[in-house]
Amino acid sequence: MGSDKARLRRAHLIERVRSAEQRKAALDAFQAEAVRVKLEQLSERTRSLAQLYALRDKSQDGTDLRSATVLGSHLRDLGRTAAQQADYARQQADGKMADLAAAERRRQRAEEGRKVLHRSVLEEAGKDDRIPVRKAGTHLE
Repeated sequence: MGSDKARLRRAHLIERVRSAEQRKAALDAFQAEAVRVKLEQLSERTRSLAQLYALRDKSQDGTDLRSATVLGSHLRDLGRTAAQQADYARQQADGKMADLAAAERRRQRAEEGRKVLHRSVLEEAGKDDRIPVRKAGTHLE
């Protein structure tokens, strides 16, 4: 029975570890998704600002026109950079979600393994509860 207790303790420990891994993976996935959303919003905002400055034509001389063109160009570059970063963040978030799914499967496997072990220990204990019948007499009879 001592080894059964040790096996159950180990199964509980494994289940707790897997549960902690799953919670950590969930936190990582949430943070990666938050970064992705922020970068996509930033990308969209810089893209819309670049379009706004491209449509705006209040230039009164060549200097104003050149300044507006340079600003629009910089905004488009920033938009492209933000879009690339958002794509990278999307890939990272997808990877973190895959890690979360794998951690959840490991946690479920550990939980199922513990339940199966617990049932087998209970069944085994149920068999041991029977008192062996002692034969009366001697082997000579």
